[in-house]
Amino acid sequence: MKARFRCAVALVPLLLMPLARGAERTAGSSAGSGKETPEAASTRSVSGEGGGVYHLLRRGQTLYSLSRAYGVSPGTLARVNGIKDPTRIPAGKRLFVPGATRLLDLPSPAGPLLSWPIQGRVTSPFQSGGRLGHEGIDIDGVMGQEVRAAAAGKVIFAATRQGYGEMIVIDHGGGLATLYAHTSRFLVDVDDVVEAGDPVAEVGRSGNARGAHLHFEVRRDGRPVNPLTLLGDETASPR
Repeated sequence: MKARFRCAVALVPLLLMPLARGAERTAGSSAGSGKETPEAASTRSVSGEGGGVYHLLRRGQTLYSLSRAYGVSPGTLARVNGIKDPTRIPAGKRLFVPGATRLLDLPSPAGPLLSWPIQGRVTSPFQSGGRLGHEGIDIDGVMGQEVRAAAAGKVIFAATRQGYGEMIVIDHGGGLATLYAHTSRFLVDVDDVVEAGDPVAEVGRSGNARGAHLHFEVRRDGRPVNPLTLLGDETASPR
């Protein structure tokens, strides 16, 4: 009797093995039925911990305003959307915001499109065309006064240019660029990404300048436009 009992006990593991294999196959089948689609897997791999929304970029909105609103870095937004130049994103483009759980309704910028680069009085107005044309405005300042970016964008030029002296150019995307001349010191480098109000230079008198002031130009699609059409009060503070 004891021998038969020992044989029966020895057979138990062998009898249970097929049941275990069947359970594994059943579990594998259940997991397979819930397998992610390639689209879902792609979304998950892009957004990290699930989710994400597509935001339709409206006029006046930038990669940087989306970054602030959704709490996602500009670098991440540029990477997941395949953006090589964040300053050239046209309005109407759909941008994927990884990790976002709901779509935000960002308010369109109110008032002037550009902020004043320095606080001061306009001493020389914009004059288009002609031999004595003045393609920007001169704003009175003091040596060493901080010059701030008029809008978010990317620094595309920071060097000395004849007549302009120490000069910075910022590309804001959509064909809009701003130029800051006669500065005394650069606070940014080429390829730096800046926000509106970020310090980019200091007021000086380099180049063909009479006294310390800032020469400020606005270019749209490469053509100079009157900065006052995009700015507020002539003595408004940039902050």
